[in-house]
Amino acid sequence: MTTNSKSRAGWQRRTSAALLLAAGTAAVGLLAPAPAQAADQYIALALGYVNENPPVTMAGGSSISGNKDQAAQGALTNCSSNGASHCVTVVIATNECAAAASNDYGEEVGASGATIAAASSSALAKLQNQTGAKVIVSGCSNGNTPPPPPNEPPPPPAPKLGPTVSFETVVGGLVAHITDRSGVSSQCTYTADNFNRAFALPANSTYDLRIVPAIPQFKNWNVTIACDNGTSTSTTTYF
Repeated sequence: MTTNSKSRAGWQRRTSAALLLAAGTAAVGLLAPAPAQAADQYIALALGYVNENPPVTMAGGSSISGNKDQAAQGALTNCSSNGASHCVTVVIATNECAAAASNDYGEEVGASGATIAAASSSALAKLQNQTGAKVIVSGCSNGNTPPPPPNEPPPPPAPKLGPTVSFETVVGGLVAHITDRSGVSSQCTYTADNFNRAFALPANSTYDLRIVPAIPQFKNWNVTIACDNGTSTSTTTYF
């Protein structure tokens, strides 16, 4: 009988120790801090116009930040710094990659994906017209950017814009206010019905072409301004 009591007491001690060990392990698990989660990173892409006349030329900007609004603002600033106007944010991706695409008509789309290739494919598929479809800017929230394609020729320069023209009626005729938008000085010709005049147009300046005397015909006159820097503008004026 004594032997049985000792065995039973030993078994009880071992059982109690095991229970205490299990309880202690559970308590340590409850007190241990949860693993910290990595902060979200945002990548924003923006697109804007370099040239608005088809085929449209676009430029883009990107920005990565731990703050969504700061990423969006940084993309807009970067887009403007790259020579674009009317920049808009087209996509903001969280802990992913993103791509922004456009076409010859200035359509602007963006998409996100697990990889740059996936994001680019998704963005291109969103374009309603595939004429001149291309990815303008892309990247990932972790800072990865695609390497440039090997041996790709540089993009062609943006086409120069033709001059603008506005008309002012004066005593005895008209004045055509002609403003250069090409940034290149040139010799130009103003041609209208039964009228032809040559003049010099300095870069980024306005030339006031006086058409005096001129008798009002009370009809629309067809006007063409052609310059030797390859630009031209056609319009009409009622006089």
